[in-house]
Amino acid sequence: MPRRWLLVAGTFLLSVLLYVDRACISSAKDPITKALGLTDAQFGWALSAFALGYALLQTPSGALADRLGPRKLLTGVVALWSLFTGLTGAVSGFLPLVLVRFLFGAGEAGAFPGMARAAVAWVPLAERGRVQGINFSGSRLGAAFAMPTIASLIAVVGWRTTFAILMAAGFVWAVLWFVLFKDRPEDHTGLPSAERAHILA
Repeated sequence: MPRRWLLVAGTFLLSVLLYVDRACISSAKDPITKALGLTDAQFGWALSAFALGYALLQTPSGALADRLGPRKLLTGVVALWSLFTGLTGAVSGFLPLVLVRFLFGAGEAGAFPGMARAAVAWVPLAERGRVQGINFSGSRLGAAFAMPTIASLIAVVGWRTTFAILMAAGFVWAVLWFVLFKDRPEDHTGLPSAERAHILA
């Protein structure tokens, strides 16, 4: 198997995690609103705060991916949004929840720009459509299975611990990405020379 497909496996898993983390709050709506004493309108503001942070930071995140490279960018944004995933489980009221979800959205905004930048460097032009399809299918699979899976986890360990578990999963991905990924095929010493030549051509 070509080594570049390990990159694709990593970005696919990131796409799954992206949407699992995003959907977790919807699965936890009932226990969150009960614990924090929120109305449906207040919970809706928390969801909107995520969307606002996500929308505002996508273009700046893309610019950072070009400037810093996908290794640093994705490591940083995944660690950032994972931190705010965990902090979602620690909030004690409406305003902290809105703030944390805004910052969570701001962190997630860098995911797809970072993955696209990695694909430009590592995936030959003839394969990029397939890779984009794989990554987008990961996001849809994450959305499809997040609700029942997270609901079951919440029933066992509670909503606060569930957010902490997802935070830990994100930190693990960020560490592995930083250790294993290189911004350019030329910098990867373990890449076979034939594959490096194929990518660069």
